[in-house]
Order: sequence, then C-alpha cells, then structure tokens
Amino acid sequence: MDTKISKPVKIIAISAAIIVLVLVNLIVFMPPQYQSSNLISLDEIWLAGYSVPPFSINSPDPPYQPPKIVYFSNNSTYLVKDYEKWQEPVYKIYNRDKEVTIPKLNYLWRHVPNISVYGNTLSYDFSAYNGAGIDCKHAVYNVTLSVFKVNLSTGKYRDEYIADLPVNNIEVTNLPATETGLYRVTAELIEPKPDEIYRLMFRIDIPHYFTDNNDKRIMKEDICFECDPNMYSTDDFYIYGEDAPEIPTMAYDNR
Repeated sequence: MDTKISKPVKIIAISAAIIVLVLVNLIVFMPPQYQSSNLISLDEIWLAGYSVPPFSINSPDPPYQPPKIVYFSNNSTYLVKDYEKWQEPVYKIYNRDKEVTIPKLNYLWRHVPNISVYGNTLSYDFSAYNGAGIDCKHAVYNVTLSVFKVNLSTGKYRDEYIADLPVNNIEVTNLPATETGLYRVTAELIEPKPDEIYRLMFRIDIPHYFTDNNDKRIMKEDICFECDPNMYSTDDFYIYGEDAPEIPTMAYDNR
C-alpha cells in the first residue's frame, strides 16, 4: 500500500499546525483581559473615564467585591483592606474595529486604581481619555459623593441615603486627542461607629462639552450622535466600623 503523503495534504497539515501555534501563542502571551461595567458606551468617539473596576482584580470573573475600608475608633485610623490588590494594573478593553467578522480586541489603556488613605483622606486615580479626535484644552468631569448607611438587620442588603459630601471636580487640561491623562480623586472620610457600615458612591459625569486649543466649545452631540446625554460612571467604597459584620458577597448583587 502506498503510504506517501500527497503534496496538497502536506500543505493542509502544515497550515493547520501554523494556525494552532498562532492560537496557542495568543492565549499564552495575551495580557489579562478584565472587562468592566464602568466602561462608558461609545467612548471611543468622545471623552471617557476609567477608575475603580467593579470587581476583585485577582481573577477575570470573580464575584462583585468593591473596595473596603475599616475605621478603628480607638486611634482614629483607617485601613484599606487588600491594599496590594488595588495597586495592581487592570486593562480597559473594547472592540474598536466593528467591520471585521471576528472582533479584534484593542487595549486602550493600562490603569492602576492606586487606592489609598492618608489621615482621613481617601484618594484614588482616575484616567480620562480623549477619543473625540480633537485636542482638548479644558474639560470638567463633575464629581458627586453620596453617602448611604447600610442595614443588614433583616438578613438582606439595604442602604439608606444620608447626604452628599463635598468633593472636588476633575479639571482636565491640555489632553491631546487619543491620549490619556491621570487625575486624583480625593475626599474626606466619615467616621462610622464600631458596628456601622456606610457606602460611599462617587458619581463621575462625562463632560457635555470641552474647549479646544482655539477656545472653541466642542459639544458632545456634535461629535457623538449616539452618545447617551447623561454618560457617567460610579465608584463604590464601603467603610466599616471595626466591629461591623462583613457584607455577604451575594448581597452586592441584590442591592
């Protein structure tokens, strides 16, 4: 029996081996791919922002675990739990090429939340991205900080709005098109009683307009016709008194 392999079969076999090798390399060497609900839709054609991912960074698909801060009343100090986790990079990923059949992932930026507390001041990093195609001379991301008191007494998660606290807006200056700028969000922390838990919610509104280098006002609706008029992201932090119980993981999904 003739056991020789024909030339066309050889070519097909070699081509298949090359394809498998390429796929293996893509899987092995591709950077971590962490998606986030903090991503602003259609941000590739307008201003965008990215800060604290709404998940634990250590795994690509973990349960919801926002940052936690513990307050110790005996010495009036704060501790960021899992501090090292919030110093690790995350990646904003989205598909910019919508013409191809197989979506091609593009990495817009690498971001480190860099959450820290000094004294009674909480701070973290916010990345502002200019996807409008026009250099931005000045823009303002309005920031609102709302406080909610958490109630677990019924066995279910409940929180009640308490008040808004003062917080500075994010002033963006001289941000070229397609570039990312890093800005610090800061706020003074409240002091919970030993058995209390509070949720701090930062709402960061994407600007409706910015000024270019000729001091012309560039409106969002003129650049991004399909953009939501009220684009924003939110960042949640939980502050625990030292004797407060842990919020069950599933409770975050049932808020």
